[in-house]
Amino acid sequence: MAGMAAAAAGTAVGGLAACGPRGPGADTIFVGGPVVTVVPGVPEAEALAVSGGRIVKVGSRDDVLRLRGSGTTVVDLRGRALLPAFIEPHGHPFEMGTTLAPPAIDVRPFTVSTAGGVFAKLTEAVDDTPKGQPILLNGVDPLLQTGLKPFSRKELDRLAPNNPVVIISNSGHAAYANTAAFAAAGITKTTPNPVGAQFMRGPDGQLTGEVREVAALMALAAPFFGAVTANAGDNLRWAYAQLARAGIATATEHSYDSRTQSEVYSKLAAQEDCAIRVRAYEVGTQELADTPNHVRGKRSGADVLFDKIGMKIWADGSPWQGNIFTTFPYLTNATTASMELGPNHRGQMNYSPEQIQQLTAAFVDQRWQVSVHVHGDAAIDVVLDAFEKAKVPPALRPRIEHVGAITPEQCARAAQLGVTPSMFIEHVYFWGDVLVDKLFGPEHGSTWMSARSAVDAGLRLSFHNDGTVTPPDPIGNIATAVNRIAKGSGRVLAPEQRIGIDEAIRAQTLNAAWQLRLDTEIGSLEPGKYADLVVLSANPRRVPPAELRDVAVEATYLMGRQTYGKLLG
Repeated sequence: MAGMAAAAAGTAVGGLAACGPRGPGADTIFVGGPVVTVVPGVPEAEALAVSGGRIVKVGSRDDVLRLRGSGTTVVDLRGRALLPAFIEPHGHPFEMGTTLAPPAIDVRPFTVSTAGGVFAKLTEAVDDTPKGQPILLNGVDPLLQTGLKPFSRKELDRLAPNNPVVIISNSGHAAYANTAAFAAAGITKTTPNPVGAQFMRGPDGQLTGEVREVAALMALAAPFFGAVTANAGDNLRWAYAQLARAGIATATEHSYDSRTQSEVYSKLAAQEDCAIRVRAYEVGTQELADTPNHVRGKRSGADVLFDKIGMKIWADGSPWQGNIFTTFPYLTNATTASMELGPNHRGQMNYSPEQIQQLTAAFVDQRWQVSVHVHGDAAIDVVLDAFEKAKVPPALRPRIEHVGAITPEQCARAAQLGVTPSMFIEHVYFWGDVLVDKLFGPEHGSTWMSARSAVDAGLRLSFHNDGTVTPPDPIGNIATAVNRIAKGSGRVLAPEQRIGIDEAIRAQTLNAAWQLRLDTEIGSLEPGKYADLVVLSANPRRVPPAELRDVAVEATYLMGRQTYGKLLG
């Protein structure tokens, strides 16, 4: 096993000799429970030793305990399992801190299940907030919250006549505001739509109160940024704590803005108790595409806790907003009518194919890894065309994000092009019934997030929770990939798209590390790699599939330093 690790790690980890125990033995030894390695051919071991933040030995209990010295902390797992710490390969920590940490109000369906609950939260906020002070609610979802409908500007004017109010949808692709909020943001009926986004207007040309896509949301929320910036450090620490609680040691920032976020991320990364390693993908604007010196520098190793590694483009939107680009239509029913989708609605792109191609080519020429948000199968074709035309070197590991409607043929094409997908697999669990019964029907709704097709095509698939959209829960992602059970009805969606437990674990560990170009340093438990670890209440490889969601995170480690859980040892 040590030989395999040495060959895989190479100079990136400095070889095994440099990683030996310092002084009187290893720093920490884990025994008494299964060590799930995520190493091909050696899936489990009995014990693991850590020194200087790196793994120095994985093997039998007796062999590892030979590294015990007078200063060694021995952790008895007592039957619990030790795994590589999970990786969130498509996250939004800054947004988590901004829209979920106090004083923001969390009204996601996981917190508030009905329209009455949402209105109660809004009423309470209006009563408790001084006149003129803005109010931000995050997470409304008319598809999951019983009785809720999209908000109008006039309705919010009535409910909150004295405060600017912005309510962000749980998808993150729409928001609703009252007149005061639009006025504070300087948005009028004549304000041009941002590129790739919309200020929605009625037949009379007036603002309806809804905005769609990120650029419009950012413009609407701009007046909130002063308060956000003042608390950005505390908010981001709060988000990091939520991620560590879920067993995560590495996450991405997939809507990074260097102008407003660079300082807070860098400061937190420099602190000794920083809980999360972050890799950032900056929002891909035309301005950055045209900037001559906007080129990728030398990549940082995993010991660097913050680094920008790529560019993010939004090709289409969210299925819950009706703006993903598909070859098949949405259903025609009461739900889609409430979303204002007409018959045979197939969504649309946020950018034209020419714009996608131009941005992709520009960032590839700058040597950035390009990551494209895309859901609809028609949009996936456009994105794959752009990658092919840009002649993206496989070494850049181009990414496609979410890919709800991806087909087996598109998985095969992605593999040929060296494109790697990250799936938002929890769509199946939380919205499975909505996908089948209300939006797309059994043919297209049940096969949403076709993980088996991706694995069979040879793709290094990863899973994510997308920041605020669902709670960070890698174990839940693994359970969904293995079972494909819809939470509401309990039915299995497209059982042929289920994957095995080892494949699902790899999607949250080593595959995700590979997508971030960190696989030689983290993602599996091998000598020479950093000791990013998670302790689980049970071994997911041995737990009945129906009980996977009951497995709990009990401790998380980043480079050998415990970041969550009761102190072990």
